[in-house]
Amino acid sequence: MKPRAETALAAALFLLLLWLVLAPAASVLVAGADSRALARVLSGTPILFNTLLVGACTMAGALMLGGALALVLVRIDTPGRSVLEPLVLLPFYITPLLTAIAWSWLGSPKSGLLNLAAGRSLIDMHTPAGVVFVATLSYAPLPFLLIAGALRAMDPALEESARVHGGSARLAFRRVTLPLVLPAALGASVLVFVQAMGLFSIPAVLGMPAGFSVAGTEIYRLLNTYPPRLAQAAAWGLVLLVVTAGLVWLQEWFLNRRSYVTITGKAFRPRLVHVGRARWALAAFGWLYVFLAVILPVLALIWAALVNFVSTDTGLMQFGLQHFRYVLFTYPKTELAARNSLMLAVLAATAIGVLSLGIGWIAVRRRGLGARVIEQLAMAPLAIPSIVLALGILWTYAGLDILPIYGTAGVLLVAYVAHFLPLGTRAMAAAMRQLHPELEDSARVCGAGLLRTLRRVVVPLTRPSLAAVWTLVFVLALQEVSASILLYTSRSTVLAVAIFDLWEAGNVNALAALGVLQLGVTFLALLALAGLRQRAVAA
Repeated sequence: MKPRAETALAAALFLLLLWLVLAPAASVLVAGADSRALARVLSGTPILFNTLLVGACTMAGALMLGGALALVLVRIDTPGRSVLEPLVLLPFYITPLLTAIAWSWLGSPKSGLLNLAAGRSLIDMHTPAGVVFVATLSYAPLPFLLIAGALRAMDPALEESARVHGGSARLAFRRVTLPLVLPAALGASVLVFVQAMGLFSIPAVLGMPAGFSVAGTEIYRLLNTYPPRLAQAAAWGLVLLVVTAGLVWLQEWFLNRRSYVTITGKAFRPRLVHVGRARWALAAFGWLYVFLAVILPVLALIWAALVNFVSTDTGLMQFGLQHFRYVLFTYPKTELAARNSLMLAVLAATAIGVLSLGIGWIAVRRRGLGARVIEQLAMAPLAIPSIVLALGILWTYAGLDILPIYGTAGVLLVAYVAHFLPLGTRAMAAAMRQLHPELEDSARVCGAGLLRTLRRVVVPLTRPSLAAVWTLVFVLALQEVSASILLYTSRSTVLAVAIFDLWEAGNVNALAALGVLQLGVTFLALLALAGLRQRAVAA
C-alpha cells in the first residue's frame, strides 16, 4: 500500500531536517567531546568570561532598549509612531559588520570622526563597552518585534481592572503589563543571548584590535592558524552549544510554571496611553535610537566611500567616486563575491520559502508527535549560534564523499538554509493558522491531491507571507558573516567576506564603497517588499 501524501511529505521533511539541523549539532557534540581540548578551553577563563559578559550585557541592553521602544511606539500616543516603527526595524537589515566598522571610524580614540569634530578624545569604541554598545544597537529590533506583538495582543481591560480597584498607573504596569509580556521578553532574551554568544563581526572589528577576544573570534583564530586547531575550535563550539541550549531549557521550564493567556473570545481594541507633553521626549528617544543605529553609521559609510583620502585636517579632504569605480571595476573579488552572494541569497530564500510552507502546513494541519518533532527541529537553530552551526557543518561535510560540497558554494547554501529556516517556519505557520481548513477540504473533495491543493489553494492565499519570507531571507543571506567566514573558499567568497578582507587589509575607503553598494541592494529589496505589501492590502 502506498503511503498517504501527507505522511510522505512529513517523512521527507523529517529526514531533511535531520540532515540540515541535527547532523551539524551532533558533529559539534562529537568533535568537541575531547577532554584535552575542553580542558584548554575551560582554562581560557578570560575568553569565556568575555563571551558571557558580552552575551549577558547585550541581552540586558537590547531587552531594555527594545522593550522601551515597544512601549513608546505601541502603547503611548507618541508623535510620528507610524514613521518611527519601520525605521526602528532597519538595524535588523544592516549587517552588524558594517555597523561595527562605521562606529570604529566614528569612535576611534585618535582619529574617530566624533572625536575630531569635538577637538578631543571623547569616546573610545575599541573597548568591551564599545562591543556591547554596538551589539545592543544591532539586536534591539528583536525584543522590539516580540514585545510589540505581545503588547498589541493584550486586552487593555486587564490594566483597567487594576485601576478600578485602586491601583495607580505605575502599579498596574508593574503588576499586570510586565507579567503578561514576560513570555515575549524571555523569548527575546534567549534569541539575543544566543546571537550575542556567537558574535564574530562586532568583536573582530572593535575588540580584537584592543586585545579583547570572545568565543567567536577565538574559533576564527583557531581555524586560521597553521596548523588549524580543529579540536579546540570544536570544543569552543560545544561549550557555546551547551550554554545556549541550557538557557533555552530554563526558559521553557519557567514559562510552563503558569498560564499567560490574555486573548479570549471577547473582542477588544488596544488603547493608547496619553502622557501629555512627555510624548515629545519619548519621540525624541525613538529618533535618537534611529540616529545612532541607522543614520549616523550609514552617513559614516557614505562619507568614507566618497572622501578621496582621510586626513585630520578636514580642509584637505576631497570627495569623488573613485572608490566606487575601484570596487566595481578593479577590485578582483567584487564580481565573484557579488555573483556568489546573489546566487546564494536567491537559492536560500527560495529553498526556505518551499520548506517553511511544507513545515508550516504539517505543524498546523496535522496533529501528533511527528508534527511537533518536525516543528521543533525546524526551530532548533534559534538555540544554536550561527558560528557554532557553521562549525558543525564544517565537521559534517569535510571529507564526506557521498555529498562532496565542502569547499563549494553548496556548503554555504546549507548553512544559510539551516540558520534562517526558523524565520520562515514561524512566519508560514502563522499564515497557515489564518487559513480555514475548509478551503483545502473543498479542493480535496473535488479530486485534487495534496501537491495540487498546496499549489492552487494554499500558495495563492499565503503569497504575501511567502513574499515577506523570501525578501527577509534574501536580505539576511546577502549580509551573513559568521557562517560565511568559516566556510568560504577563494572560489565561494561572498560580499560580507570581501568587506571583512578589505577591513583586515586596511582599505577603508573601498570597504565603505562596497558596503554602501550592499546596503543599496538591501534597501531596494525592502522597498520592493513594501510595494508588495501595499498591493496585497489594496487587493
